[in-house]
Amino acid sequence: MEILITRSIENLIFPPGSIIVLIVLGLLVVNRHKRAASTLFALAGLGLYALSIPVTGQLLLRSLETSYPALTPQDLQPGRAQAIVVLGAGRYPKAPEYGGDTLADAGLERVRYGAYLHKLTGLPIIVTGGDPLKQGSSEASIMRRVLLEDYQISQVWTEDDSRTTGENALFTKRLLDKHGIKHVYLITQAWHMPRAVRIFQKAGVQVVPAPTRFLTARSRKDMDILDWLPNAGALRDSMMALHELLGSVWYRIRY
Repeated sequence: MEILITRSIENLIFPPGSIIVLIVLGLLVVNRHKRAASTLFALAGLGLYALSIPVTGQLLLRSLETSYPALTPQDLQPGRAQAIVVLGAGRYPKAPEYGGDTLADAGLERVRYGAYLHKLTGLPIIVTGGDPLKQGSSEASIMRRVLLEDYQISQVWTEDDSRTTGENALFTKRLLDKHGIKHVYLITQAWHMPRAVRIFQKAGVQVVPAPTRFLTARSRKDMDILDWLPNAGALRDSMMALHELLGSVWYRIRY
């Protein structure tokens, strides 16, 4: 129930939910306070445009993705880490073509990179993620199955009770302690890495950031007129970046 309430609030705070809230408020007061209603409608329109253009999404995401660059061969030298930790990122539930739950796109990106690092280093993989919405099996168990069936990797340990990034860190720390592991490669999307690194270090885990799926690989010089025209993908990027930026602030307060 806590997760459902939290996600419902998030859907109202972040776009497009916040834009719809402004429009609804404007409609409620339009007959009595036309100036206030006009202001609300203008804010909704300007906000929707600003958040729906690629320029905004790229700027917001770049502020997150530049903190930790992609790993280089030098970062993979023996002794840098003792295991690879892959954070869960949701599921594709009841996938008809697979006959059941499998990984969503973000989770698959993380698992693929985890498999890649495993091939290069030979280190065990720890997958972390529970079942916050009570949909069946945990995200970690799905990730382990994908690693085994699709990548033929069996050296996988699971942490399948966590519901958030904060719990990923706390519960994974317990598993690492059981195996005497102190240093890990930490895999998540580049835009999510700053918050993940901070919370894992706060939990006492020494991490080598291993970001994947950079969304701002394009140079600013490559931008053109299309980057000033609204599209649904740019709105998604802006929403994702705002969620992460505010999430980082919340984590600093909570943890």
